[in-house]
Amino acid sequence: MGEEYRITIPGILERIPDVCDAVVAAARRSGFNERAVYHCQMAVDEACTNIVEHGYGMAQQVGQIEVIYRNEPDRCVITIADNGPPFNPLAREDPDPTMALSDRKPGGWGIYFIKKMMDETSYTYENGRNYLTIVKLKTPQNMAPAARTTADTGIAVHTLTGSVREISPSGRLDSNAAPDLQAVLDAQLDDGHVHLIVNMTDISYISTSGLKVLVNAWRRARDASGNVALVGLKPQILEVFETVGFDQIFSIFDTTDEALKALYK
Repeated sequence: MGEEYRITIPGILERIPDVCDAVVAAARRSGFNERAVYHCQMAVDEACTNIVEHGYGMAQQVGQIEVIYRNEPDRCVITIADNGPPFNPLAREDPDPTMALSDRKPGGWGIYFIKKMMDETSYTYENGRNYLTIVKLKTPQNMAPAARTTADTGIAVHTLTGSVREISPSGRLDSNAAPDLQAVLDAQLDDGHVHLIVNMTDISYISTSGLKVLVNAWRRARDASGNVALVGLKPQILEVFETVGFDQIFSIFDTTDEALKALYK
């Protein structure tokens, strides 16, 4: 049996980053590279958010979430436990990432990410608790060295031309930071600035909450004959967009200059 780390939080969104930080630290101690660390972080974030919003939220209660990280020789095993109503999230049919955005039904993407980014998933209900267990294998691909990332989030707005605004968030774009970006994007769109570039260069992490904000802004801009372009996506962020087919929806560029030349001539 390898090392084991435990953290328990109240089932509220504001405390989920504490769990994510603990999992990131544990995954790095296990020797995973940043891509694998990111997968573990996102899986735990989505699982905990699902518990808060759909488990405790539907039951109108605030319970606890316990996350157990076990480091084994060939894998890490992460168990997320809660005392909400019995519910197996793995039983839900996977959404179709090739479906047009207008035809997609809400929900199901968090669990879809978990299944795609982790190597094994399982669920049990025992003694009045839900247990979701997810596994990341220590394959050579997952153990290559990589750089660490930051966790602070801030937002900047720049006027590039008379009609184009560049929005530059930073850090983690998760369920806690997403409302701030939503407010900034909505303010620009409300003011009639429908040509937006979201500079993702300093974003180290994005969850489905962040994706929803970007999609909502993209829809509003397109309805007003504008557009939302994305620039500077890190490989792990781009992987998220590709996983759900959003790379076919958004205009994605390496730099702001490229976005301006291509979209806003």
